[in-house]
Amino acid sequence: MTDPSVPQPALGGGVDQGADPLALAQARAAAHGLALMRPEDWPASPSLPPALSHRFLREMQALPLGRSATGAHRVAVADPGNAAAIEALALALGAPLELSVASAPAILGRLQDLGGDGSGFALDAGALHIGSDAADSDDPEDSALDAPAIAALDRLLAEAVQNRATDLHLEPGPQLMTVRHRVDGMLRVMTTLPPATGRAVVSRLKILAGLNIAERRLAQDGHIRAQIGGQTRDLRCATLPFVDGEGAAIRILAGRTTLPRLAALGLRPEAERDLRAGLGQSHGLILVTGPTGSGKTTTLAAATAEINAPHRKILSVEDPVEYRIDGISQMQVNPQIGLTFAGALRSFLRADPDVILVGEVRDAETARITVQAALTGHLVLTTLHTNSAASAVMRLVDMGIEPFLIAATLRCSVGQRLVRMLCRTCRSKTRAVPPFPDTILRAAGLEPGAEVECWVGAGCEHCGHTGYYGRMALFEVMPLTEDLRGHLLRGAAVSALHNEAVRQGMLPLIADGVLRALAGQTSFEEVLRVVQDG
Repeated sequence: MTDPSVPQPALGGGVDQGADPLALAQARAAAHGLALMRPEDWPASPSLPPALSHRFLREMQALPLGRSATGAHRVAVADPGNAAAIEALALALGAPLELSVASAPAILGRLQDLGGDGSGFALDAGALHIGSDAADSDDPEDSALDAPAIAALDRLLAEAVQNRATDLHLEPGPQLMTVRHRVDGMLRVMTTLPPATGRAVVSRLKILAGLNIAERRLAQDGHIRAQIGGQTRDLRCATLPFVDGEGAAIRILAGRTTLPRLAALGLRPEAERDLRAGLGQSHGLILVTGPTGSGKTTTLAAATAEINAPHRKILSVEDPVEYRIDGISQMQVNPQIGLTFAGALRSFLRADPDVILVGEVRDAETARITVQAALTGHLVLTTLHTNSAASAVMRLVDMGIEPFLIAATLRCSVGQRLVRMLCRTCRSKTRAVPPFPDTILRAAGLEPGAEVECWVGAGCEHCGHTGYYGRMALFEVMPLTEDLRGHLLRGAAVSALHNEAVRQGMLPLIADGVLRALAGQTSFEEVLRVVQDG
């Protein structure tokens, strides 16, 4: 029971101007079970964390006092009942808080003694603690430019990079915003944010990406280049309007990624030989296929770099340009000004290139110009979103390309997937019967039904208790031989093309995965999870 003789604090965040400040501080300290600041408790010369401005602290009526012995941030606050303010402070400081209570005049006086005019922030802070629905205010930039929103987004991005995440997801819910990382292709829940903080973080993201911060009813996408973890990173941002609020997905790309050599991609000798034979042609079409996030761009860039030479003019059009390759003229598409893949390709054909790299064939027009370029004396490398090397051929047919044109231009088709690698720290040997069809086992050189030695990952601190750390590519390379051209011209189905390619020596994706699992690089379960066809 609360003692009616003790003045009660205004727990909503505002200071009761009619009450004695010291008495109000005493009442709030007693109500929350916190210590009241005494004169000797104040540090002689506190230093303010760089994430917090004087203006923000004045609005919060709070003053950081330094670290405690436990590593928590000691903070004197005028109103410990202002939960949003406490959450904002914890986010900005990035550590638990150890609170004590002081009167508002005592805090503001010491802030004034420290100097500073709070000019580090363009707008007044306060959207996270003045009311509970700041993101619905008339000026959504207030929350986006607030110190905790800036610090929270910076911290979320830094943690994503530290955890090797390729994507950062901000997902609003009825009570909290969930933050998830995609690491080695799998999503992990990392933390949650209060709704007001989550809205402020998304607004901050939209400002950085050049999006319309006031428009929260439509999906938007943009681009950010930022310094994270000491490296320049390119961020592709997409915001989406959900029932519980606006969410965001951020693809994290390295701004200057080291390009691996073709020999280091992990192709088997026979597959690498077939791909190099295609790259050695003076003209024709080379397709790299697979779902989104399967490493197609890396393979395409490594292949292009392999044939890069002073006597060749190589032009590329990409979205985005992930790898910068010396000696290659690279172009970034920009649909807002009409610079599309198809438009860039038409321009390229007038610029006397020898080799053209097309980041992705997305539509019939781009497919038509790509095949036309391959027919007219150019070597063209591009990607398609299909499930296998054989199905890439049928995808071009679906886009309106005549089979005889494909038969005349296609040199080889590469299918690939990324599988998680077993953690070298915690993997161990075991024995099991491979859970694959007999045809796949025979393609991998195994006897169906026989128990074999394989590997599993137990999970440890190094791999985040997943048993996997990092990813590697599985490949299948299908050169278009005369027999396959005949099948294509006769209108063969995808399965017939695939089976004929296997008969001629192509190692299917899933069989490549079986061999990788036997070598201890991944597991049978991971191969089955990723390669569910073939």
